[in-house]
Amino acid sequence: MFSTSSSTSGGLKITDFLSSYDLVINSNLEAISKISPEKINYITRLPNSVRLEHDSCSYLDPQTRENLFSNCVKTFFLSEFHHSFFRDLYGDFFKNVEIVYDPIDTEVFTKTQSEKIYDVVYCGYLHPLKGVNNLIHFARNNPDRNISVFGWGDTNPETFFGKETNIEFKGAKSLEEVASIFKQTQAIFHSPIVNEPFCRMVGEALLCGVEEIIGATDKIGACLEFEKVGYDKFKEGCGNAAETFWSKIKKI
Repeated sequence: MFSTSSSTSGGLKITDFLSSYDLVINSNLEAISKISPEKINYITRLPNSVRLEHDSCSYLDPQTRENLFSNCVKTFFLSEFHHSFFRDLYGDFFKNVEIVYDPIDTEVFTKTQSEKIYDVVYCGYLHPLKGVNNLIHFARNNPDRNISVFGWGDTNPETFFGKETNIEFKGAKSLEEVASIFKQTQAIFHSPIVNEPFCRMVGEALLCGVEEIIGATDKIGACLEFEKVGYDKFKEGCGNAAETFWSKIKKI
């Protein structure tokens, strides 16, 4: 891994610092690309770079993005869908691609025989790109569905959802509380505006046995992987994700 500062604590420049490692794993470079773009240019030229992609990488310009990926010794995506929409959007310059799911604690997020006390649930960050306006439209078009929202956002959620009689905002919850909620949930709503490389919320809900996913399932990597491999393989992929990642790194 590398430091985002211009020098290490020992005074080495980032170019010397990164070159001293056998392997450099880079992931979200958005902050660095805005603050110190010269560091991005250096990172794209590293001969020992591995890309761990977690989003859409839209913050980089086309040439920098191509330089980054085409020079990596290995690239990790979160789903086949993730890799597919990158090829569609940017071109096919990705080499030595590996698909490794988001790691999820499958001992916490697992099926149980629980009573379904929640009808429709949304859980997570509340943002327009995550489809919160689509959630409002769904609520208005389906007044018979009761929607519970667990999460947080930059706007005031109580004000945002206040006029919707069938939406109840319940705030952010701990990991264990979220798992308990999903085990008692009939349906998950998620209709993002952008492609979701994986979507932890949906993945966790599927592992807890939620069968009804309402929204843009064709844009959610976790849904597409689950449909392709089934519950057991999906659970194995999420539960072993960290171990799988590092085992593939060790083979480089």
